[in-house]
Amino acid sequence: MTMRAFIKENREEIDRCINGALFRYDGNGGKGKVPNPPPTRNDSERREWVMNDESLYRWARSEGVRV
Repeated sequence: MTMRAFIKENREEIDRCINGALFRYDGNGGKGKVPNPPPTRNDSERREWVMNDESLYRWARSEGVRV
């Protein structure tokens, strides 16, 4: 599987993982209302996260993505 195909098939889940990492330490322990909606991302940004976040990287590798 290519990185492009992996991202295309898993955009929503990848974004949930990214948002979880970004908003985990929001000072409220992730509780309460987030003042602004999460930013939108493009596939280039998702690719950077997959390459640099260990859990996303391992997930991609387990799906057969050559990185």
